Amino acid sequence: MGKMRAVVIAGPRKVAVVERGVPEVREGEALVAVKACGICGSDLLIYRGVHPFVKGERVPGHEFSGVVAEGEKRGERVVAEPLIPCGGCDLCRRGEYNVCRRLMVLGVHVDGAMAEYVKVPSSRLYRLPSGVSFEEGALVEPLAVAVHIVRRAGVGLGDSVLILGAGPIGLLTLQVARAVGAERIYVSDVLEYRLRIAEEVGADHVIDASREDVAGEVLSLTGGRGVDVVVEAAGARGTWQQAVRAARPHGRIVVAGFSGSSAEVRVSEVVAKELYIIGSRVYWHDFPTALKLLERNIVNVRKLITHRFPLGDAARAFEVADKRLEDALKVIVTPS
Repeated sequence: MGKMRAVVIAGPRKVAVVERGVPEVREGEALVAVKACGICGSDLLIYRGVHPFVKGERVPGHEFSGVVAEGEKRGERVVAEPLIPCGGCDLCRRGEYNVCRRLMVLGVHVDGAMAEYVKVPSSRLYRLPSGVSFEEGALVEPLAVAVHIVRRAGVGLGDSVLILGAGPIGLLTLQVARAVGAERIYVSDVLEYRLRIAEEVGADHVIDASREDVAGEVLSLTGGRGVDVVVEAAGARGTWQQAVRAARPHGRIVVAGFSGSSAEVRVSEVVAKELYIIGSRVYWHDFPTALKLLERNIVNVRKLITHRFPLGDAARAFEVADKRLEDALKVIVTPS
């Protein structure tokens, strides 16, 4: 068995690049030589030592692209869906594998792709179109999350949408919502540089949540009507009530931001407005759509990539992403 370098998070803010054996693959598995791997919000939870499903050392990374080095599709440029469902529970049998009762995720429950090689089930691989770079391919996974959010929200022609949070998921959701016909899209965040990027990728109006009452501004802009859809992509405690206030009667609120904190909501307002509150968890058959959006240049992921680091500088990459240094948005690590 050969050797490879891998990033290991050994404790809160303890990042090391170590030498490990290259994973051995069995039938139905593929060994992927990783070319680009993004740092996601859940990777930062591992980095901070607060991820609920990670105990002990872990190789992070689930947003990645590469080339198949061994197994089926050898030599092919690929991305991989990092969900590993059990395949046998009642939900998996219904095809609802994103809510599998024994779901595992690459880079969370098992070692991930922030390494020179990663082992994945062959069934989770998708061909990366020739016109899409490896760096862009690393953002197929969060783009699939955005596709799922828009589908769950039922965004359609002429809809108005408020996106709370202009991180990568919020900015990708903005572009997917536009692609399916949303007419007016409002985006809020507390960071000016993120709002600037939101404008660059198509937001009609941005709101600085550190200075303005987001719901009040949206109600003013819509003549008191409110918006058809609110996407909570910030995972922040204070955004729930903003979402309820900003949504029109019979509006849809999609909750996509993971947060361990509780949130206060005026239930009376939810009832009075007959609001729909919808959860959105990762993706469910959404990778093919995400790949088509990239291949056809409908979504611009390049605007989101602000930093690139070689594998050996992974500690600095995590520090930049965690502290949002130098206006960091999406940080990419390149193992090879």
